[in-house]
Amino acid sequence: MAEYMEKASKNLEASQQLQKMWYDQKAAMVEFQPGQEVWVLEPVAPRALQDRWSGPYPVPERKSQVTYLVDLGTSRIPKRVIHVNRLKLFHDRADVMVTDEVQEAESEPLPDLLSTDPKDGSVDGVIYSDTLSGQQQADCRKVLQQFAELFSLTPGPTHMCTDDVDTGDSMPVKNTIFRQSDQVKESIKVEVHKMVELGVTEHSDSPWASTVVLVPKPHTKDGKREMGFCVDYRGHNSVTKTDAHPIPRADELIDKVGAARYLSTFDLTAGYWQIKMSPGAKEKTAFSTLDGHYHFTVMPFGLKNAPATFQRLVNQVLAGLESFSAAYLDDIAVFSSSWQDHLVHLKKVLQALQAAGLSIKATKCQIGQGTVVYLGHLVGGGQVQPLQPKIQTILDWVAPKTQTQVRAFLGLTGYYRRFVKGYGSIVSPLTELISKKMPKKVNWTIECQQAFDTLKQAMCTAPVLKAPDYSKQFIVQTDASDHGIGAVLSQTTDDGLDQPVAFISKRLLPREQCWSAIEREAFAVVWSLKTLRPYLFGTHFVVQTDHRPLRWLMQMKGENSKLLRWSISLQGMDFIVEHRSGTAHANADGLSRFFHLENEDSLRKG
Repeated sequence: MAEYMEKASKNLEASQQLQKMWYDQKAAMVEFQPGQEVWVLEPVAPRALQDRWSGPYPVPERKSQVTYLVDLGTSRIPKRVIHVNRLKLFHDRADVMVTDEVQEAESEPLPDLLSTDPKDGSVDGVIYSDTLSGQQQADCRKVLQQFAELFSLTPGPTHMCTDDVDTGDSMPVKNTIFRQSDQVKESIKVEVHKMVELGVTEHSDSPWASTVVLVPKPHTKDGKREMGFCVDYRGHNSVTKTDAHPIPRADELIDKVGAARYLSTFDLTAGYWQIKMSPGAKEKTAFSTLDGHYHFTVMPFGLKNAPATFQRLVNQVLAGLESFSAAYLDDIAVFSSSWQDHLVHLKKVLQALQAAGLSIKATKCQIGQGTVVYLGHLVGGGQVQPLQPKIQTILDWVAPKTQTQVRAFLGLTGYYRRFVKGYGSIVSPLTELISKKMPKKVNWTIECQQAFDTLKQAMCTAPVLKAPDYSKQFIVQTDASDHGIGAVLSQTTDDGLDQPVAFISKRLLPREQCWSAIEREAFAVVWSLKTLRPYLFGTHFVVQTDHRPLRWLMQMKGENSKLLRWSISLQGMDFIVEHRSGTAHANADGLSRFFHLENEDSLRKG
């Protein structure tokens, strides 16, 4: 009996250690600094078995590794030593909806108030290529000096078109103003006052009313940070008829520009603001603040048809110059095979912009370059290269060490097995590793490595990976895990199969890993659409996710300011969100788990 008791005790101890290992995988030491505020989990008197969070209370000092002195502020027990398990950090929240400054989350730059940098409004602010000779730079300056008035801090406005908004017989959309702190109200008041002075907005008696939202701008050089102004036009856009004017195919423009030897690019000053709203459309751009009701006199960011209107304008401006100029919205490029031709082409394009009454932001212009970044590609000199290889995520995939890692890789590759000749025989050494009879930590052999490398190469070349076909609809399949996000850009073949165009993934920052599941899934959508923008903008596409609540992403309202902000940032893109079951979502799921799998072994050891 004693022998059996000893064996049972050892088995129990081994089982407890195993359970502790799994329980501690995501465990982390919780620490607070003196001066921070915390919530305290306290019993609810007289119910000794019921607890609630109270506070916040300041932490004067740390007493031990797991206990802290907390100032409860009561007369009976002003201070008490409390175990860390009954404490959690208090985060002070502002009254306004503001996102964290996450560069990756921005899918579209918001229209900014006009620059005050003198270089932006002077021809002297133009950037010339370092490869140009002194004479070539002098030639360029001579041409640009003839159009010095084009380089201005003030936008247009152009006389060639206006923006109209067709809402049919729809009733005016009126949204409620959110409660705001005094600081936020003052920020909005200052921004609106600036726009009124610029003539961008004016007082209105319109029955339409959209909501104002503040967006944080990047920190300035001196560390200061201002709030940007944005209007939520989602309700307005839902009743607006679509302008079907086409956006150029990005692949055709890239090929045209990439063949040239000399390249110059121009950026219009506050591009959208160079187009006036038609008299009947002004009232439909109205927005409300606590200090008044206003509408735009120029085309604001966020309107459903703004990209189509802007593209129509630049097409009219550059009509007849298509053999040496290209415009994808406000990305205007001039390209030539010889230097003398380039000088002539520059002059003709500048003449066209001048005739249209447009203005240019000097510091955003690059003249006489051998290569430029255009529509997400590095082009010039007969070469076209993506800035970030669309297959880099696959190439960076490290050899699996556990069955979980093998399953994630096979989930991605197996999704496209129809495009890999002999997939079953190639993958055989890997499928053997995930057998129930095999150990959790795999025995990685030479045959496994060969199969792994063969599949990685197959995923990155035809017929698995295909070039985009802009006559077909794009599908963006996104997913998020605890440690990363991933997406696959694909299109449907004539046989009804999904064929990938690009693979992308991103490791989540520590603070992003703390977000809720729906926030991580929404961030996966926002980041993916920003990254894939050169393929998607101007087209109608489908976003597929295994997170059902995201089907209502574009109608997001309520208290979650982060989701609301991200939803607003996607106003300029035309897409629908579809739910897809997790079992059918293995391709995007594998990419999102890539970064989690990298750390799996270290988590086990910890």
